[in-house]
Amino acid sequence: MKAVNRKALPQATTDLNLARRNLDQFGYCLLENALDADRVEALRQRLVEQADAEQELGRATFDAGPSGRGVNQRIWFLTNKGQVFRDLPVHPWARELVGHLLGDQYLLSSMTANIVKAGGTIGWHVDQWWFPGPVERNSDYLRPGSFTKQQFRDRDFHEEDIPGSPLIAPAVACNVAWMISDYSEENGATLVVPGSHLWGRLPHANENPGVEVVSLTGPAGTAAVFDARIWHSTGVSVAPSDRLGILNYFCAAQLRQQENFFVGLDPEVLENASEELLALLGFRIFHGYGRIESRGADTIGLDERALGELKKI
Repeated sequence: MKAVNRKALPQATTDLNLARRNLDQFGYCLLENALDADRVEALRQRLVEQADAEQELGRATFDAGPSGRGVNQRIWFLTNKGQVFRDLPVHPWARELVGHLLGDQYLLSSMTANIVKAGGTIGWHVDQWWFPGPVERNSDYLRPGSFTKQQFRDRDFHEEDIPGSPLIAPAVACNVAWMISDYSEENGATLVVPGSHLWGRLPHANENPGVEVVSLTGPAGTAAVFDARIWHSTGVSVAPSDRLGILNYFCAAQLRQQENFFVGLDPEVLENASEELLALLGFRIFHGYGRIESRGADTIGLDERALGELKKI
């Protein structure tokens, strides 16, 4: 790994204009004091309580361990698991910066947590690996519906390929990572390769010689926003205590969401959701997409159903 001049890289800020510039140039930005101490503590308590209960019930999910054995605990579908989580995707700073990357309308693709424990492994990836890049006319390219994660793991990596193609896919997804505990190199803070969102290349899953790697560190309450095209990985923790983070993954309004809110959401959550949250969950129609029957409607009613078989009386 190359040495990095940290003074030239994004620092935590409350200046949203600077944050936008950092996103464009480096593929990520850091937001200082995005969450106050009381809110961080409420999130921490609810997250730990949920994680412990899922383990007790045998429903916990683990990943990032050696030889395929999970170490870090993942908590999925936080939208169902507390109002304190549901408040995060509508945070005004997040809305401002996600909109900068994705445009006026976009969706919450998933809301998950990552509890990082000692002994994990590096797994370099990008979060829009499934999105087709530019292709030559009449070339024999991989069809979008045939993409698989395995095709993008353990590829040969050549340092001379780093500059990439002058044509790249646009950002159609991004992440907001909320630091619920302090993030440090010791406890496996998220790793990124600054500027890699503009390379038009995918990383090798493990070793990528010659690239500059930065740990996204900061005190609890900091938020990291990053372009889904940037090369990144959970860091490896050697700390005695767990690192807690919450991830809001957003995508363009045309795309399928990672979590199926239409099937999985608790009815009570839907009934009490704000119009803003309902739009993020996919209940706003996007230029006719996501509609049921109504032409020209802007949103879908929670109890709206398509017509069934009819016969004239």
